[in-house]
Amino acid sequence: MATNQPIIVPLNEVAQFDCVATQIMNTFDLLIQQLIARRDALLGKLKDMKEEYLSKESTRKSAMEELANTQRHMEELSLKVNENKDLHQQATDLYQQRIKQLETPTKLQQPFFSYMMLSQLHTQIAEFGEVKEWELDYSLKKEPILAVGKVGKGNNELSATGLSLDEPNQIIYIADCDNSRIQVVSFEGKFLKGFGQDILKRPWGIAVTEDNVFITDTEIHALLQFNKKDCKLMKRTGNKGSGDGELNEPQGLCVDYNGDVYVTDNRNHRVSIFSKALEFVNCLGTQQLQSPQDIKVTPTSIVVLALSPNCVHFYSRSGHLINSCITSGEDGVVYGPLFFCLDVVGNILITDYTRNNIKILSPSGELIHTIGRRGHGRGEFRYPSGISISVLGTIYVIFWNTNFCLQAF
Repeated sequence: MATNQPIIVPLNEVAQFDCVATQIMNTFDLLIQQLIARRDALLGKLKDMKEEYLSKESTRKSAMEELANTQRHMEELSLKVNENKDLHQQATDLYQQRIKQLETPTKLQQPFFSYMMLSQLHTQIAEFGEVKEWELDYSLKKEPILAVGKVGKGNNELSATGLSLDEPNQIIYIADCDNSRIQVVSFEGKFLKGFGQDILKRPWGIAVTEDNVFITDTEIHALLQFNKKDCKLMKRTGNKGSGDGELNEPQGLCVDYNGDVYVTDNRNHRVSIFSKALEFVNCLGTQQLQSPQDIKVTPTSIVVLALSPNCVHFYSRSGHLINSCITSGEDGVVYGPLFFCLDVVGNILITDYTRNNIKILSPSGELIHTIGRRGHGRGEFRYPSGISISVLGTIYVIFWNTNFCLQAF
């Protein structure tokens, strides 16, 4: 008998710690991003002050005073880190890298990092404010800020599944599944380049790191690594089968802060783990998973979305099952989960391929909000698939069959 609420398997203390730890790390990552934004704003301010100083003799004294105040402000930002020695040293190193970039503005380039790369910075960061300050109001995300692309085979024409954000470079990598290629577009939706047509058959999942692009292909049953700079194939692993290192319709994937690659091995009903050299390491979930669709790795957990019975599974980093959220009932159910992502406080955003919307669940599995309505226009959904959310809260989603294949909210 259908119910109106999700059936939730309560989190134990380990899972609660996992959610809190994830929230802390995601919050710290957001703060580092904000430091970068503040740094860039200060750099522009310093440039303007220099021009004013050279052009107006009378403003020299006030400009110098403002320059000193700006420098003091930058120093204060570096002190907003916990007293913990290990954390302080690592955070200071990151800050000093940004100071060096300020000293050489011609080489200014935002470093590529994510909360996974900062996952060892376990600490309390109360001086930054409570986590709730970074929660997003999803009820405000009604109309898209970007709606581009259409179904087809040309540039900026798609029939796609997965996508991955390269936030430092403001680029989106899209697994254009039915066109056997990867498309690269800007955050504004402008086509930049495509690659992989001579190698890929049905690219499904995609994950971008600082130097590489990792792709799963469901037809050739493989995991492939491309160089991001020249888009050339570097490595390939996997053949159809159920043995160690073999794959059967691999779908979602992600890369952790150590460079290990996690792949949802759909038809083998497991997650296969490979090293940064794409050597088989281990597998997990063989007793619990049914048709795993997508995966994300946080500093303390592995989160897996499975099609049957529409579950979100939480594993420890050592591979032990912690908790499972079963979405059942009329309102909260996710009938056709395909891809998902996590926001900065651990909420789960799932594309519902059957219901044509995005379901947003709390870390404990409770339905928070639903985005989207069925249709082919701006802000309307038709077969949503890949999804990702930026550190500042912009949601990017790919649609398999609609007039606007890439939309952002």
